[in-house]
Amino acid sequence: MTVSRVLAGGLSAAWVLASLAAAAAPGDDQPSTRPGSQPAVMRLSLSQAVGIAVSKSKALAIASQSLRKAGGKVGEAKAVSHPTATAAVTGTRLDKGTTVKLNDADVPITVQNQIGVTVQAALPLDVAGQIRAALSIAEFSDLVAKLDVARTRNSVVADARSAYLDVLRARAFVTVAEQALKNSKERSSTAQAYLKAGTGTRFDTLRAETDVANSEQVLISARNRVDLAVAALNNAMGQDQNTPLELEDAKVGDTKSEPDPLAMAMQEAYGRRPEALQVDLQIRAADKGLILADRSVMPTFGLGWNLSFNPNVGALGRSTSWAAVASVSLPLFDGGLARARKVQAQADAASIRIVKQQVLDGLALEVRSAYLGWVEAGERMKVTGAALVQAEEQYRLAQVRFRNGVTLTPGASPLLEVSDAQTALTQAQANRINAEYDLLGSQTKLQKALGRYAYEGQPTEAAGR
Repeated sequence: MTVSRVLAGGLSAAWVLASLAAAAAPGDDQPSTRPGSQPAVMRLSLSQAVGIAVSKSKALAIASQSLRKAGGKVGEAKAVSHPTATAAVTGTRLDKGTTVKLNDADVPITVQNQIGVTVQAALPLDVAGQIRAALSIAEFSDLVAKLDVARTRNSVVADARSAYLDVLRARAFVTVAEQALKNSKERSSTAQAYLKAGTGTRFDTLRAETDVANSEQVLISARNRVDLAVAALNNAMGQDQNTPLELEDAKVGDTKSEPDPLAMAMQEAYGRRPEALQVDLQIRAADKGLILADRSVMPTFGLGWNLSFNPNVGALGRSTSWAAVASVSLPLFDGGLARARKVQAQADAASIRIVKQQVLDGLALEVRSAYLGWVEAGERMKVTGAALVQAEEQYRLAQVRFRNGVTLTPGASPLLEVSDAQTALTQAQANRINAEYDLLGSQTKLQKALGRYAYEGQPTEAAGR
C-alpha cells in the first residue's frame, strides 16, 4: 500500500479529529476525574467504549493541534512565493526649511515639516527552485502530522479495547472467586456437621475454615482488580474514573482456523502502519532538504515596484514618483555557510534512512509477537477447555466421596481430596478465562500491529483477520 493511497483513502479521520479538537473548549485544563464525584452508571458495548475513547482522547486532541500547526507552516511556505505589498507613512520635521528668493518672493526648496507615503510591491522569482523545495518540505511535514493523528488513533483504539477486556477478565475472576468461596463455605458447614455428629475430625474442620479464609482473600483481591480495571477503562475513555460501568460481554468472533502467513502480515504492516509511512515521507523531506542546501548558493531573482508620494516637497522636487526594479542577488562568499548546511542535510538524509530500518524492524517484531500470541492463545483455548471439563468432573466426584466419607486413598481425609479438587478446578477456570481473554487481547494487538485501527472507516470491532 503506497503512501498516496493511504492518505487518499483513510486520512479523512485526521480532518475530523482536527475539527473535534478545534471545537473543544479552549483553556479547559481541569482534570477529568473530580474528587468525590458520583457519576451515573454507564452501560457500554465494546464499540461504544472505543467510540468514546476516540472522541475524548487527549492524545488525539494534541495530535490534531500539531496537525493544525503543520498546516499553518505549509501556508507560511506558500506565502513566500506570493507577491507582497507594504505601505509606510512617515512624518519628518527638520530643524529649519530652506528657501530662495526669486523675483522678490521666497520660494521653498526644503520644507521644514514633511509627510511621505511609500508603497512597495515585490514578487520573488523562484528560478532556482529554492522556494518550491522549501514548500515541499513543509507539505511533507504536514502529511507526517496527518499520519501522526492516524498513529495516535491506532494506539487509542487498541488501548481502549484492551482496557475493556481487562474489566471483563477481572469480573470473570470475581465470579470464579465467589464460586470458590461458596464451595469452601459449604465444605466448612459439612465438616462442622460431621464433627458434631462424631464422624468428622477437628483437622477437617480447621482445614475447611482455612479454605474459607483463603477464598475470602482471593475474592477481596479479585474485586480490587475490578475497581482498578474500571478506573483504567474510564481513563482510557477520557472520563471521570469514578464512573460505574456495566459492560456487555465480548466473545471471540468468527475467525479463520489458521491465520494468514506471517510474511503477509508483516508486509501489510509495512504498507499500512502510520509509523512506516511517516519515515518514507521524512526521507522524501530530507531529500528535498538536500536539494535546498545545494541551491542555497545559486542566485535569487525578484521584481519590485515602488511608489512615493510627498506633498510637502520644495519647489524643485516632485511630489509623486515611482520605480520598477528587477534584482539579481548572487552570493559571492558566505564564509562556508552553504557548505555547512549541505553537510547537515546529508547527515539528516542518511540518518532518517537508518531510522526507517529501525522502525520496520520494530514493526516486524511487534507483528511477530502479536501473531504468535494469537496462535498460542488459540491452542490454549482448546487445551484449557478440555482441562476444565476434567477438573469439573474431578471436583464433582470428590464432593460425592466427601459427602459419603470415603476417599480414593485409604486413610486419607475426604476433605483434603475435595479441597485439592477445588484448587485444581479454580486453576482450570482461571486458565480458561486467561486463554479466552488472551485470545481476544492478542486479536487486538495484532490489529494494532497491522495498523487497522489507524484510519477512519477501518473496523474497530474486527475480531481476528
